[in-house]
Amino acid sequence: MTYKTDTLCGMFHKQANRYKNLEMLRGKYDKEGRPQNAWASQSWKDVQDEVVDLGRGLVALGLKPGDRVAVFSENRPRWVIADQAIQACGAVGVPLYSTLTLEELSYMLGDSGARMAIVSTQQKLEMALKAKSHGVPLEAVITMGPIEGQKPECVYTFAEIIGIGKSQASFNHLEDRMSRVTPDDIASIVYTSGTSGRQKGAVLTQKNLVSNIFQNTNSTIFKRLKKLEPHLTHLCHLPLCHAYGRTCDYHVGVLHLGNVLVFAESFEKIQENLLETRPNVVITIPRFFEKYHHSVLSVLSRQNNRTQAFFSWAMRVGKRYTEAMAHARRMPGRDILQFALANALVFNKVRKLSGMDRLVFASSGGGKLSEEVCAFIRALGIQLSEGYGLTETSPTINLNEPEFKGIHSESVGWFTSKMIDWTIDLVVTNLAQGKSPYANPLRALKMDIAYRGVAHRLEIKPGTVGRPVIWTEERIAEDGEVLVKGPQVFQGYWKMPEETKEAFTDDGFFKTGDIGSFDEDGFLRITDRKKEILITSGGKNIPPHPIELALMARPYIEQACLIGDARKYITALICPDIQETKRLAKKLGILAASDQELLEISQIRQIIQKQVDEVNATLPRYAQIKYFMLLDEPFSLETGELTPTFKFKRRVIEDRRKELIEKMYLEHDPAALAQKQQNGKLKVPS
Repeated sequence: MTYKTDTLCGMFHKQANRYKNLEMLRGKYDKEGRPQNAWASQSWKDVQDEVVDLGRGLVALGLKPGDRVAVFSENRPRWVIADQAIQACGAVGVPLYSTLTLEELSYMLGDSGARMAIVSTQQKLEMALKAKSHGVPLEAVITMGPIEGQKPECVYTFAEIIGIGKSQASFNHLEDRMSRVTPDDIASIVYTSGTSGRQKGAVLTQKNLVSNIFQNTNSTIFKRLKKLEPHLTHLCHLPLCHAYGRTCDYHVGVLHLGNVLVFAESFEKIQENLLETRPNVVITIPRFFEKYHHSVLSVLSRQNNRTQAFFSWAMRVGKRYTEAMAHARRMPGRDILQFALANALVFNKVRKLSGMDRLVFASSGGGKLSEEVCAFIRALGIQLSEGYGLTETSPTINLNEPEFKGIHSESVGWFTSKMIDWTIDLVVTNLAQGKSPYANPLRALKMDIAYRGVAHRLEIKPGTVGRPVIWTEERIAEDGEVLVKGPQVFQGYWKMPEETKEAFTDDGFFKTGDIGSFDEDGFLRITDRKKEILITSGGKNIPPHPIELALMARPYIEQACLIGDARKYITALICPDIQETKRLAKKLGILAASDQELLEISQIRQIIQKQVDEVNATLPRYAQIKYFMLLDEPFSLETGELTPTFKFKRRVIEDRRKELIEKMYLEHDPAALAQKQQNGKLKVPS
């Protein structure tokens, strides 16, 4: 059978037949799907064989084209295998976050009408069975690993389904199913993260997802990498059930470019896994780079004055490089030499200490990254790009991709083409092997020539999310909302015709819900979420996200959430960086028995107040933070206050911290406090 590249299953099998025994997936799991301490690899052929046999088993179990199958699992190799088996059957995948509550799981299984669920662990199996007992009409639950205790009739292991497939369904029948999958078929129903209410199922077709693969890889560099086939390694840690991680790591990285997907153990273990695997590509969220920025500055603050001064010099040079690249402007020779020295003497060492010495490409999405942090990371010599999109747009609609300004790869001359090849060889092929362009005199000379020739034209603007990707039309509505139209835009919300109609303009543009504007070069800058803008009782509109980012860029503030909608003024809930605060306390000779006691000490509060004042000084009076409360418990996935991509669920935060917020406002409003106390309605939290 000849596999086409207009469907996800066609792309996978075409690549599998091409790469065969080359590595495709790597994770800390044994052959039975159990977690282990050692890394284990699977080749394209290994994965293809398992996909085919699992797909045959699903067909034998009665799965029909168009049926929905939920995948309730954290990231692991069998997530990809399960997804490809579902695609091969012509069925619809329903990827679910591994952090769902039983209520959320039951809702999504029932809403999608999933006939089957593929789960990763015993705990998730038990949750699926509870959902079934509560009325969700699941016909079968399949586990990725072994089952503990007695097995119910409707439960199967991966191995059992594969065995059923081999004995009861033919390969030809599965191939016939694959040949019938078309670009217009539904590939997946992806539920939104629920930052603004009930999760909705976004219906994404094969065309939506495949189009976005090519939209993400239209630059000169990606087109040449496709031909070079360097088989880069991705350290995959974003949930594959999230459109951003799924498209960029799995679809673009593996299905299109033939790269290797290495599964991090968890977001908490990302630093350890970086050092173990030294990946070439990291697709991540702003929180990753914010924490890295804090970590580097924290370590630097404990060094001697000479080291700090040396690093400051290197950063000044690095920022000149970043600024030049933002405008595709060639730096003077003296600055180029200094940047090479800064890399050789400082940046290479910093990257190596954090496991990023082989990193050739990094991407930040799923939220806004501050311009300060972006410029800092890029100054270190890490090729960081930002993108923008939503679940409903598969997800990418804008990309700040590294592209040569004013050069069209199809019509360049011999010299320009050679300089592009040199650039890719030095900053991708060599760097992927740990060979920095600036650690060897010959490579440094070659890099200098390539930079003067074409590399200086690589245009990336920190603080923006780039231009619209190919085949995409965008405009800004009168109220500042970004509107978009393109082949990656979803078909609508599952079983929600009214919500679907409301999501589009009369002329077919999708309403993103984000506020933004284009600069003179066509780069989009996102300022905030339309629904998250705080409107004070005085009628002032205040976008909270830029202020929160400015606060979280301070060394002792880990998280900051602004409060103030329908109130007289803005306040904030601040979660300090406890480890940094403890170091500071030790330096000042402050003793505290607990984290809460530490945060109640006036010296600590004064330091946080000073950082808040620094941010306030940049804001108009009506947007300034009047008061704040320090929390010793951070916002987290477990408390339901964060989405899986670490965005605030403001409604949940305000509901969960309602008494604290009320107390904070009442303490500074004597008249209201007296009235509350008189009425006996004030409940002050202990």
